[in-house]
Parts: sequence; C-alpha cells; structure tokens
Amino acid sequence: MKGKAGGPALVTRMPINFTAAFTKVGNSIPGRRSIIMDRHHDLYKQNIKGSVLVFPACIGSTYTGMVLLELMYGGNSPVAIVVQHADSLLVSGFVLADVWFDCGVPVVEYPSDDIYDLIKNGDNVEVNGDTGEIKVF
Repeated sequence: MKGKAGGPALVTRMPINFTAAFTKVGNSIPGRRSIIMDRHHDLYKQNIKGSVLVFPACIGSTYTGMVLLELMYGGNSPVAIVVQHADSLLVSGFVLADVWFDCGVPVVEYPSDDIYDLIKNGDNVEVNGDTGEIKVF
C-alpha cells in the first residue's frame, strides 16, 4: 500500500489473528482499542498504535480486513506494516481504508526470514509503501 511512515518496531514471529486480537470486550474501552487481547499471542497486551508492526502473516477469518479498517479509521492502527505474506484478507482492510476513508497505512511485503535479523523490537523503522523500501535507524 502507498505512503511513507516511520516509528518504533513491534516485532513478532507469530502470525496474527486480528479478529481474535482486537474484538474482545476489553478492546471496546477507549484507550485500549489498539491493545492485542489474544492471550495465545506473544504480543498479548502490547499496544500496536503508532508502531511499525512486523510479522509473518495474518490468520483467522474473513473479518480480518474489517478489523484492520476499523483500527485505521479510529486512529488505532500501526503507522506501517512489514509482513512476510500479504494475503487478500490482510490487504483488503488497507485497500478499503484508503478508498473509503483516505486513511490507509503503508504496507510492504518482505518474504525473507532475515527480516527478524534486520529489525528488532524498538528499532526506529521507516517504511515506504510506494517503493517497498524499509530503513532501520
């Protein structure tokens, strides 16, 4: 997806089920909408808002895109995504947010496992969705 953004990296090697992570009762509380509430995930209770989220893939239902759309529309999403496998469930939310609300975020697909050697939690990362470039500072 287009655009350029940067922020601190939030990195996981586990696929993310966005429906399980962001549709819990706790996510309905203002200020907690961007907290991962999936107890089975290693990012449990981590806040994704403002981060560059780095992960391998999404898993779960067809509702994934709508969950991501809601996060972006509400201003609770990561500022950018670096993902190893950007499938249609994941990308649909970013496309709809961009088309309907002009609020998408840059997404870069980086299929190699060396991404976890290049980017660590807390690194300052800049993502350019137009060129696919990822810079780590």
